[in-house]
Parts: sequence; C-alpha cells; structure tokens
Amino acid sequence: MNSSLRTTLLRNSVLLRTTASLILLGWGGVESVSAQDEAVAVAPVEDSVLPSALVDESEPVTIYNLPSLKLHWEAQAVINTGRDKVAHIALDEEVVFVQSSAGVVTALNSESGRRFWSAQVGRNDEVAMKATTDSQMVAVVVGPVVHAFDKFSGQKLFAFRLDNAASGAPLITRREIAVGNRIDVIRHIFVPTSDQALVAYDVEQLQYLGTHGTLKPGVIRALDWRFATAQDIRFAPVAGQERLAFATDVGNIYVMDMTGNVKGNTRFEFLMNSATTAPLTVVTRDDNEYLLAACENNRLFCIALKTDGSMVWTIPMSHPVTHPISVVGDDVYVVSSNRELLKFNLRTGQPTKISKGVVGVASQTEGDEGGLPVFGASVVADCNGLLAHEPVSITNKSTGQMVNSIVLDLTKSKQAVTFVAGENGKPIIGVSDEDRATTGMSEAKLSEDGKVMTIEFTDFHPDETFRFYPDVVHPEVPAWKLTHSVFSGCDFKSLVSPIRAAAASVAEQVRPFPPREVVGVFVDVAVPWRVAGVKSLVAISENTAYFVDLNDRVVSVSREHGGSPIVTPTRDYTIHINNSLTDRVYLSTASGRVACFTETRIEVSAMPVPIFGAPTWIIYPLQELSPEFASYHQNPGARPIMPDVLKKDPAAAPAPEDASE
Repeated sequence: MNSSLRTTLLRNSVLLRTTASLILLGWGGVESVSAQDEAVAVAPVEDSVLPSALVDESEPVTIYNLPSLKLHWEAQAVINTGRDKVAHIALDEEVVFVQSSAGVVTALNSESGRRFWSAQVGRNDEVAMKATTDSQMVAVVVGPVVHAFDKFSGQKLFAFRLDNAASGAPLITRREIAVGNRIDVIRHIFVPTSDQALVAYDVEQLQYLGTHGTLKPGVIRALDWRFATAQDIRFAPVAGQERLAFATDVGNIYVMDMTGNVKGNTRFEFLMNSATTAPLTVVTRDDNEYLLAACENNRLFCIALKTDGSMVWTIPMSHPVTHPISVVGDDVYVVSSNRELLKFNLRTGQPTKISKGVVGVASQTEGDEGGLPVFGASVVADCNGLLAHEPVSITNKSTGQMVNSIVLDLTKSKQAVTFVAGENGKPIIGVSDEDRATTGMSEAKLSEDGKVMTIEFTDFHPDETFRFYPDVVHPEVPAWKLTHSVFSGCDFKSLVSPIRAAAASVAEQVRPFPPREVVGVFVDVAVPWRVAGVKSLVAISENTAYFVDLNDRVVSVSREHGGSPIVTPTRDYTIHINNSLTDRVYLSTASGRVACFTETRIEVSAMPVPIFGAPTWIIYPLQELSPEFASYHQNPGARPIMPDVLKKDPAAAPAPEDASE
C-alpha cells in the first residue's frame, strides 16, 4: 500500500471514529466523557436542551474541536528484516535515529521522513547504547568504542576506544563562550562505564585524534576527567548550563561542575535512600534549572540544580515512577508502576486538580430533646461540566421529606450574569417531560433583577432527581458560555415539608415539624488529574496528551481534564517512542518502519434539521484543520520558520477582458 493511499484511508477512518466519539460526547461536553470504546448511533439533540445561542441560529454552529492523529510521513530504516530488529530509536528536534540489532544506524529527517544517511556502526550484532546528539553531532557507543558522526551528513568524525565498556547511554554537551570577537564552542562527551565511573572527554581532542591519529601537541591524554563512584550507573547523565548530574542504581545523585578549574569536582550529592527507577530529567525555565528524579520508595524529587542541593519539593506517591519523566511548560507528567498517568506542577510539586463542577448541599437534621432525630432534610444540587451541555441536577436525598421548591441565587456569582426571562417574565429553562411529571414541577418564578430563580413542585419525593437547563445572559458578552463557575459561591435553598404518610406514623408525643427552608452554598469540587490504564507516554501537544494503553493503542486525552479519550488504531507499530521535545508522535515496527503522526483538529458543529416541524439538532464533524510545523517544547525559539506567504483571496476574480479588443 503506497503512502498516499494509506494517508487517505487513515484520514477517513479518523473522521469515522470521530463521529463515533461524538456520540459518546453528545451534549455531555468534552469535560465529562469517561473512557469508553463502545459507540452507538448519533442521536439528534432536542432544541429544549441547547443553549439559546444555538437555537437562534439557522446555520451550522461550531461548538468545539477534537484532536486527531494524522499520518505525517512513513519511512523505512535500513535493516535486514529477515534476521534483525530495531534495538533503539533516538530523536531530537531535527533527526530520528533508528538503530538495528545488527548495528546499522539510519538517520531520518524528523519533519519529512527523508533519509539523511545510514551506516554500519561497530561490528555486526555488537551491543550498542542508545544514540545521543547535540546540534551538529551524534554519538553511538558500541561495545567499548565511542563512534561520532556529523548528524546530517553521516560523515565519520572519530571512533575512540574507551578503557571500559559503557554501562549507560552517553551525553553530549555544547557550550558557546565569547572570547573577544570570536565565539568558541566547547563540547564534551560523558560516558558511564562498567567500572562504576563516569568519564569525560573533550570532543575537540577526540576529533583531532580521529583526524591525525595523534593527540594535539602538549596534550598527554584524551581523557579530560574521571569520577569513580563504586556504584553502578545505568541511566545516561543529564546536564544544565554549567553542571552535570547522574544517578547511581542505589539512588545517589551526583552533581558535578563541567566548567572552569573545578570541572569534574562534586558540587553536591543528593541521597534518595532508595534505588533509582527512572532516568533523571533536567528542564530550564526562566533562569532556573530543575532536576527531577524518582526512586523505588515511591518518591518523586525536584532539586534546584544551580544551588548546593536544595530540594524544591518532594512528592510521596502510592507507586514508584518507572518511565521517563516528561515536562512540557510547567506540567510534569509521570507514569507509575500501577499504569497511571499523573500530572504535577513543576514549580510547586502540587498535583494538578481538575474541576468536577460545583455542588450545593442544603441539609438539616432535628429531633425532640432526648429523642431520635425525626426531621432529616438533604437536597443536593450538582452542576458538573458545561451547563450548555449538561443540566443542573437537583436530588432529594431527604428522609420522609418532600421538596416544595428550590431557589438558585446568582447574587454572589463571580460572573455578571442573570437568568433570562421570557415574554411572560418567567425564566427560560429546559425541562424534559419525564422530569416535569416525576417531580410535579408546577411553576418557575424570577426576581425583578433576574438574579433569583424559584421553581415549585407538588410531588418531589425522596430519591427523585430533577434536571433542567437554565438560560443566563451576560450584559456585555452577547454569546455567553454558561459553565458551572456561574454558580460557584452562590446560595442554594430548598423548602421541604414532611410527607403526610410519614408524619402520621410518628408517635403522638413527638411534635410534627412544619415546612422549613434549608440553605446551602455551591462549592467547587476538584480531584487530582489522573488517567488509568497507561503503558507509556508518547507525546504531548498544546491541548492533548498521547499515551499507549494496555492494548497497545495510542489514546489521546485532554491535558486540561484528562478525559475525552480518542483511540488511534496503530496495531502494526509496536515500538512507541517517548517524545518530550516536540508534539509529534513517533511509532515504529520491529522491522524498522517508522511513522510520524501529527495532531490535527477536527472541527465539530451542530446543524438544525427540521423533523416533523420541530427544530432538531445533529452533531457532526465539519472539517479537519491543517497541521503546522512541530512545536518545540524545550527550545521554542528553535522552531522552523514558516515563510510568510500571502494567501490568495478565493473571492477575487480576474478582471473581464475588454470586449472591444
């Protein structure tokens, strides 16, 4: 199957899957969808439950857009599919490196998939570490030898034999120093070795040795410095601007100076008191450098790299972090051993909270002195998610009490909104016939200022629920988006009275309680951001997190609330690359077929359709929004510059020819 046909089929399947996803979403909104795989037919949405802004429109209305993975390119790495398989895949913002088990390295353009070069590195089937890069060079350690190539051309720069085999992947650092009118580039390569040490080499010395077969005059040895730990080092070191950090298997973190006369000396040590379970991560934000580490005793640490070891924060977790830590902006994403994806704030360490709406509870319990409580009223109002898509839910959880009326008071609302009144001065609300009949809703009233709405009932018994859609208006914003925050901090009241049968069964010596008002306040409800069933994290875009679930499918969830899962079928791609550098999703088959997916946004709209004379709404995908270049998370200034091309005005028509000519 050629690439263009595969792309077309994938795009069509995405639109079909999106339609099925919209069924799950319905008018529940993106904020409230749980992880479901089953889909049913799209049901029309009655106009009574739509926001007034939609009902008044006669044209399609865009309500939100959904993420969708689109195949950007596919490429085949050089590999003998009869006997070899992919051993490692490494990437940066510009190049994807595929390393086969036989030792063949293939460099692919990360934006187009075009092959830059391929080469046999080391001997066939020799054990190799994952490649590492800087802006110009790639280094691969095979056995005891460090091989370095120009990243884009594949030109061999040097091959240097270490005293001991590597125990972890190497690290290349690059620093530019202004010396008078010139800029000196200083590069080092750091390799953890099997003799429980970390060795550092000056790349310039190794290149000179590779070119001339000898060291520079006056240079005694290629080794710049060596630091012995007497502890195994399994993960690659990481570096900030001036300091290097690495962790040993037993859980000790060493931070070294990389520059000046003290390079190779320990700046500080940080003891985690438990084995290391994930690679270290360094991120730079503003003028701060944060070092993130995880250990086996279920703790996650954030250390200020520029200080002498001060801990910014630490988090006790229920399970250890077992996968690489990804940081995008101020969001820290970790995958724990119990297959959960969690999110924390980089600067504070606080778990990210997601709003579950607002809840108001009006309750009261009373009884005669020395006796059991005979009056128990509890009425709960729940506003979960977007009220334009989800109703306000009122539940009578009382014992032997009937709800006579409920009152919603917007006087204390943080938003300058009021309830909307109809021509007869009554509030405009959407109520289903079933809820109206079940609770005996009789009337709805509105205060003169439009801030207080009262709904009365005649048969609202315990364990019954009343749902309705209130219509509100903002005096300065015509198309106001109604959310649960409208009710945050507002009063919620209910008038309750004993059910007659229950009152008659009360002992004569117990006085009956008359109807009374119970009062509550709407409070915000938040829970930790958490996604279950995650095998590994693969990429993060501006609005979406992509992960591989337990069935090896790529699933997207909202970065805001962790919901609205959408599945992309990628069963052939069994190798999933963790990418915290860009928003691209990179997958590969064991035979070296590499695929790059980019996020598109499918615009979702609502269309009024006349059925049996009444306006009915259907929800459908309108169009697929085109992708742009990749977004660089850690180096946003390094993004490719898009040419500023003027768009042709489709409405402009060529001038008619002069008929006289």
